[in-house]
Amino acid sequence: MLRKAFFCSLFFVLGVVGASCTAAPSFNEFECDPDSFFPAPACIPDGGTDAGSDADAAPDEPDAGQSACPGRCVPVPSGNAGYWSEVAVSLLVYPTNAMAEPPECPEGASAEKWRLLADLDAPAAACEPCECGPSTGACKALPEKMQIRAGACGESGAASLPFDAPAGWDGSCTSNNSLPAGAQCGGEPCAQSVWVSPLPGPTNEQGCSPKSETPAFTTTREWKTAGLACMNNTVDDACADAGTQYCVSDPGPGWLQCVVREGADAPCPENYNWARYEMYPEDAVIDERACEECECGPPEGSACTASVHLYEGPVCSSQSEQFGMVSPHDQCQNIGPPGHAIAGKAITDLEYVPGTCAATGGTPKGEAKKDMTRAVTFCCLYPFYLIN
Repeated sequence: MLRKAFFCSLFFVLGVVGASCTAAPSFNEFECDPDSFFPAPACIPDGGTDAGSDADAAPDEPDAGQSACPGRCVPVPSGNAGYWSEVAVSLLVYPTNAMAEPPECPEGASAEKWRLLADLDAPAAACEPCECGPSTGACKALPEKMQIRAGACGESGAASLPFDAPAGWDGSCTSNNSLPAGAQCGGEPCAQSVWVSPLPGPTNEQGCSPKSETPAFTTTREWKTAGLACMNNTVDDACADAGTQYCVSDPGPGWLQCVVREGADAPCPENYNWARYEMYPEDAVIDERACEECECGPPEGSACTASVHLYEGPVCSSQSEQFGMVSPHDQCQNIGPPGHAIAGKAITDLEYVPGTCAATGGTPKGEAKKDMTRAVTFCCLYPFYLIN
């Protein structure tokens, strides 16, 4: 206006006829938008200078010359406000591992409202390996044939005599097809070796069962982010527009002014969209992590074993040879010295040897996720000190 007065006086002194002293000024007056989220620097309070000038007024405050608010005039939520709180709360968001002691509400926002969490970290379950017990079964069948051979084991073409047991033999001592000492076969001792046909394998084998149908497992979970929300103390009639703004204290660096509501789906109000946080109570987790059930494959390595006894004397006295058998293999045993009597035989210790089974299953399944029905959403203004 001084420029305008100066030129008007100058024109008058020079006697310029028709000069106008009502022309518009050579610049436009700046006006701050109270709802702007990206205000010009001139609209941000400088945190220490006199708040009485228009150039220092914050964008969400009325003209500082008309406000007695010692902190900040924050607006009520606008646009799609829905069920958002009318008065903003002070919110501090921080990493859960950032502070040795939990923070407390600051002066001017002394009433704690919520302690909530966000950023759930819940890895898959750690499952113990599945294990299978031994297979089960029985051994009942005996070898079908036995021979006394006039040759050593491994010698082909040797003459042989039947040494079979009676029908329905249960393995107990029998002298069926016995051979006296010194018996000759083509000019050489008949009793040089005894051959036994294969021992039959297991019967009624049931396979393996898991040691535990579901393996033991452990789970861990952690919330990475925490939030402390405190109710603001308000100063009545301290803002120019008391109907649409509330005066709240400055909570200090790091704190935000946010409107809040339960749920997670609603969009933020138009004038509270600088930041958005969805937070939850600590136990607001639906944890469905577990492990797949254990299963066992077919048995491997199961067998039947038995012990074969040969006797020189009658009624199975004077045992001369003893050797073992494993299904499903035959067996040959050399006689020493060749030519002695083969008066009796018996098969004892018929036993089932359990097999092992490959374990499958036990892989992690399911997940742990936030219980969205317990969400609390905060929509926030820019911080007090964003510019400064």
